[in-house]
Amino acid sequence: MTARLACVALLLLATGCSAVGTYGRGRVADLQDAFPMSVAWGWGLHMSAQFSPLFQVGLTGIPVRATRWGYDDRMFRGSWREYQVGLPHVLWVESTGVLPEPPSGRSLGERGMPLLYRWQSFRDAPQGEGLDSSDAEPERRSWGRHPPVTRESRGALGWPGMRAAVDYTDLRREQGGPDSLDVIGSPNRTTLWAARRDGRAMPRAWDLFEMDFMFGPAGARLGLRPAEFLDFFLGIFLVDVLGDDLPEPTSADPADREALRAQDGHGG
Repeated sequence: MTARLACVALLLLATGCSAVGTYGRGRVADLQDAFPMSVAWGWGLHMSAQFSPLFQVGLTGIPVRATRWGYDDRMFRGSWREYQVGLPHVLWVESTGVLPEPPSGRSLGERGMPLLYRWQSFRDAPQGEGLDSSDAEPERRSWGRHPPVTRESRGALGWPGMRAAVDYTDLRREQGGPDSLDVIGSPNRTTLWAARRDGRAMPRAWDLFEMDFMFGPAGARLGLRPAEFLDFFLGIFLVDVLGDDLPEPTSADPADREALRAQDGHGG
């Protein structure tokens, strides 16, 4: 009888594990959304503040080039690379040759002069290919099995700051097709990607209050999102006011599992 009861308990636990795991991951994600924070290691002298996309300003003595660990949002978490500048450097950041060329007829200040600029990028390099050893972002060209996931943000005062994805072009195709790796000296199983600053516009967090600093080799970023904290609190009682909770698995079909896994990954 004891063995039978134990088997029943294990069966009930097994059937509930998926739902409990989804609930737990949803609450952790909501809490991270409410208090985004990260630390950086690299080099720079910089301070910035954000009070919604309408007020974003930074002061920079030395532009920041760093690796960051922590949580920025559900797209950038774990570890990623950053390049960041504020006043006065942001006034001529495009003319210094650091950034890739903008699309024809567009510039960084097309909606007013930005007071803060941030370039964020993470790479898919499971065997080391495509990793950047120069400790400098952004890059015009990048080796890798897949292109980096990259976005640029522009802070402003009095009008909404902008954020956009960065697209990448496979330079192998411009050299004659997928068999032309030897022409451009590509390492095995990788290609050469060229950054294009004409990607899609990305949403900004209207309830984000954030402080950021970098003094010498180390820095930190601390944020607060009141709407996300409300979503976290109500989510404890299964109320999802922002509609960002992970869906409960509804079947054992592999397609359903893949869809759930995709929403729980980067960008979900």
